[in-house]
Amino acid sequence: MRRIKFLKLELASIREFLTMIEAYEEISAIRMRKVKKSILERREFMQGLNEAFGYIVQAYKIYKNSLKGKDKKEILNTNGKTVSVYLSSNTGLYGDVIGSTFDLFENDIRKEETDVVIVGKMGKKYYDSSGLKKTYKYFDMSDNGIDEPNIKKLLKYVVSYTEVVVYHGVFRSILYQEASKTHVTGEVMKIEQSLDSYDTRFLFEPSVERVAEHFEKQIASLIFEQTVFESSLSKFASRMVSLDKAADSIGSKIGFLDISLKKSKHADINSNLQSSIFGGLLWR
Repeated sequence: MRRIKFLKLELASIREFLTMIEAYEEISAIRMRKVKKSILERREFMQGLNEAFGYIVQAYKIYKNSLKGKDKKEILNTNGKTVSVYLSSNTGLYGDVIGSTFDLFENDIRKEETDVVIVGKMGKKYYDSSGLKKTYKYFDMSDNGIDEPNIKKLLKYVVSYTEVVVYHGVFRSILYQEASKTHVTGEVMKIEQSLDSYDTRFLFEPSVERVAEHFEKQIASLIFEQTVFESSLSKFASRMVSLDKAADSIGSKIGFLDISLKKSKHADINSNLQSSIFGGLLWR
């Protein structure tokens, strides 16, 4: 009887836990769909913006070639340094993507001369326990979707660097998230090289330098923001898969406890019957 009572309590407790896991899984699915929609919309916007930037870059190249011995400095006014940015999370239950991204990040910064930026409490925990001695700048970032205020703070800090490398998860499918790194300024250079054959003439106000400088900074900023959104999408998808696996495991545990409870009830009934039969025989 005592075992039956214990099994009932255990079964009720695990069923409540399953309900909680399923609720978190649904929340992750909702957030993933929301972020995915935002990313798809931004990709279309970026495509149009990149095309406009291509016109500006080509016009700026023609302008620089016409200077003839004058200062032909690059557009961006940066500090000549490299910064490596690791995008993590504030909590666990995001599957393997946070850990595998840190492995990629750690391997690179041990070999490279770079400043370090850590985003998220889990990343700080990983870094502090890794034995790495480089000092780092830490930024908070909410796990609850697109955190625009903190993204702007982070962007304001990294935009002064000549080379910005962002380590983040990438959504490949619902079941597969991949650790990746994005060279933000490298992506800008790809855009510059994509329209070398342009010969269209434009009129720029106040000047081609000012317009090109503004657009290049904006493109770099948008690429950086896109990596943050991609990271959020991969985290939510990874959490959803992780929680789904947990729900399956709990479901199996519930099935096992349910069978154990039924066996205990049958054993208790059989014991009572045997006692009744044995007692009846004694009174004959």
